[in-house]
Amino acid sequence: MTEIVGVAHETLLTALASSEDYHPRKFVAHLRATDASKVGVERDGRVLTEVVLAPESKPADVFRVLGVDALPRSTSIVGTVASAPSGELESEDYTRFTNRGRVHIVTFPPYDEGTWRAYTSDGKERELDVVEAEFEDDSGGLLDLDFRFTR
Repeated sequence: MTEIVGVAHETLLTALASSEDYHPRKFVAHLRATDASKVGVERDGRVLTEVVLAPESKPADVFRVLGVDALPRSTSIVGTVASAPSGELESEDYTRFTNRGRVHIVTFPPYDEGTWRAYTSDGKERELDVVEAEFEDDSGGLLDLDFRFTR
């Protein structure tokens, strides 16, 4: 397995904004990774580049409906992102770590760039660099992404 070496800054901002939008409910989604070299990151490994909502995702009880059957059938799906609205990890977070991939991001209120942590599948906190990635549009050109995270 190729190591996950970072999370794209724009992807992290998407996860934080989604978490804030769902608050006080729990937000949960899958994470997709791309080879670092394909997004302009000069490192060996893969970078988290996309937050993927399962088709059945509903704001009412996201964890319950984000079942294994909802997981897209792709090796690019490597983990999950979830909010912790209470500010603490819950038992369901550890269950998700074990069953749904090898890297997991948890966001905490107030959902800014300093209030998230990454975990391994066995629930241990791990380091994960935030990297600037270059995304291409469908025609092969670079997208001009202008994300601003404001409170």
